[in-house]
Amino acid sequence: HEAIIFRRTKEEINTIYEGREIFPRAKFYATVIEARKDEEKFINRLLDFLKSKLKDLAYEKGILSEKALPLLIVLIFKRASSSPYAAVTTLERLIARRTAPENMKDLIHSVKTLLGTGYEDQEYSGRDPEEIMEEFLDATSPLMSERDKEEMRKLIEMAKGIMEMGDSKLNALISLLDEVREEKDSKVIVFTEYKDTLDYIMEKLLNEGWSANSILRLSSDETADERKFMEIRRAFENDPNARVLIATDVAAEGLNLQVAHILINYEVPWSLIKLEQRIGRVWRLGQKREVEIYTLFMTNKADSAALRSIYEKLLNLKRAELSPRPITGQEVILYTETGDLTKLPPYVALKREKKFRRVTEAELIETYLKKDEKGLSDLIESIIAAKQEIERELKSKGVLYSQKTRETIINTVAQIGFESHYDLMDSMKKLLKSASSFSGLRVLSEGDELKVIRGSEMPTTITSLRTIYGALLWEERSSSPVNLVAYGPNGRVVIELVEIKDKRSGSLLYKEPVGIDLKNEKILRGAKLIDLVSSAISNLVGIAEIPDADISTKLRARVINEFRNSCNNLLATITLYSRNLQEEGLRDPDNWTKAEDLDILISKHLGSIQFIESPKGTIDISEELKKEIERRALEIVMKVERDEGRIPEIVLEEEHYDIRSVDPSTKEARIIEVKGHLGPEVYGELTPHEAELAERERERYWLYIVYNIGSNPEWVRFRDPVSTMNWEAFERVERRYILRPKEGNP
Repeated sequence: HEAIIFRRTKEEINTIYEGREIFPRAKFYATVIEARKDEEKFINRLLDFLKSKLKDLAYEKGILSEKALPLLIVLIFKRASSSPYAAVTTLERLIARRTAPENMKDLIHSVKTLLGTGYEDQEYSGRDPEEIMEEFLDATSPLMSERDKEEMRKLIEMAKGIMEMGDSKLNALISLLDEVREEKDSKVIVFTEYKDTLDYIMEKLLNEGWSANSILRLSSDETADERKFMEIRRAFENDPNARVLIATDVAAEGLNLQVAHILINYEVPWSLIKLEQRIGRVWRLGQKREVEIYTLFMTNKADSAALRSIYEKLLNLKRAELSPRPITGQEVILYTETGDLTKLPPYVALKREKKFRRVTEAELIETYLKKDEKGLSDLIESIIAAKQEIERELKSKGVLYSQKTRETIINTVAQIGFESHYDLMDSMKKLLKSASSFSGLRVLSEGDELKVIRGSEMPTTITSLRTIYGALLWEERSSSPVNLVAYGPNGRVVIELVEIKDKRSGSLLYKEPVGIDLKNEKILRGAKLIDLVSSAISNLVGIAEIPDADISTKLRARVINEFRNSCNNLLATITLYSRNLQEEGLRDPDNWTKAEDLDILISKHLGSIQFIESPKGTIDISEELKKEIERRALEIVMKVERDEGRIPEIVLEEEHYDIRSVDPSTKEARIIEVKGHLGPEVYGELTPHEAELAERERERYWLYIVYNIGSNPEWVRFRDPVSTMNWEAFERVERRYILRPKEGNP
């Protein structure tokens, strides 16, 4: 597919890519709850029963036995160890004999998918997973002999006895939730895989005095009704009284779960991929608080095997000196830090030398039931060995992706002129503030937050570049070059569009505006260019027409070379990766874009900024010099008009303008006022009659300002200066002297 995917862990994003805590810390707690004797006996008897059924496989024939029985045993194990209530409903369903359906192959495939490695891998074809499981239990009930049914009845009685005595795991959950309830702003998600267990937890919490509006449930029953689903979603996200959501994994898809920062796994996920996927639903962008993840392990044989063989080997679990929260029945608590949650190995195992196979949750459970804890431990060791072998293989080929440093990331982003995307956002906010008065906007600053008000509309919070673009580009803009005249250090910056195209297809790959400082011979990109434009708008004199600038061949070459160097740097990693694979014979020559395939060109003139010195007050000059300045200014403007193909003529003084210039092809006439200045000042002072004419003629009226007449004359012109320039009226008061006789003198 011509694609490379680089996975970024949250830890890398915080420390390397962002340089700040985008994702808060997360801690995983393995909370071990002491099981009573009757609870231990139940799990032991369940394990003995399931192991005996697996032994029957050697004597069974046919698809129902060979394909379905291993899945059935795994399903019974998962459901019966989820909760005693789920054990009862599962075993009672199996005791009731039913006939196998005709579509048994499809049903087996669906169940195998449901018992796969991760929730994202599951395919339900629009069907309720609980429905599929129940249909499978019905279909496989003929596999149970009368002796099996008798054993299952005894297990049912044991499970009911546990519920009557008080379920230790459920009591631990309630004590944990009671602790969290004391924190007014905390929300909790309790994940369970089964609707039966969800019902069981829900009923117990209500009996313990939890109010109905403080607990929400979400299973396939609720997601089937769109209106009900949306009510639950809104309540959990927005209602401060809705504190706990008890949900099945599939039902919780699409919810904004980062409103909660505490996640509880009621069952032990035997696949850490499932654990990772659950954690990812709360520990994600937008989470504001440190995330706490609890998994409730019992001290029975099965949970202990999973803890020792899977969790302790694949996660760097440490014994916690102090429990973060008091939990009834808690014997010990182990935890791991944020970084270790992002370093889980791929779930593949070594089959034979350099051959790998995918390991599912069902296989882990089946391995444990067949080979006890030793077999499970060996399989986990094989997963760890597979990870190490993959890394060795990639490293030997020179294609193992090495983690970038913060400095490397900054250097990469700097290729387009920004230190980070925050730098880009800050520059664009400055531009919005500068342009607000010209765009009919009011910008309100509230701490780091900006809000924009257009007319009588409601304020819009600036949350992204898109909202800034929406505010700035409200009206359709001209595609012609725009030339700004602004106060600042004397000089001119032209803005050009640079495009990068694929030579092979001619397709446009990238484009970027670039500023070229003609006076200082500097190239301005990214934040520097945006900040310069913001400064020009804040100190704007007007939008003008300016003579075309001559960009030297040397400056043009520097622009092209700077972009080529950026492309070389950005493509270096992929080029090296591809070359190494080809040299090792692991990949044929491919069509990856290479630096030599790129055509870089300055494609379009976007505009310019002419910086001029701010007025320093009027300078007294003689009338003779004043007339000379006006004469020189008129000469320059007449020449510009003639050079552009128009026919200019100087008009009489009483017309209140200086030049009438006619385009011979269109007969369009320009009414031109000329102002000249000895120094670098750019402004025009109009008499009341001249101002009245400018307001009346608008688009036909042009103001030429010729400055630096005393040294190196330059000019700018403004069409309709009433609209394109800052316009202010002022009163000029002339001083007069009155002579009166002194007192006492004749």
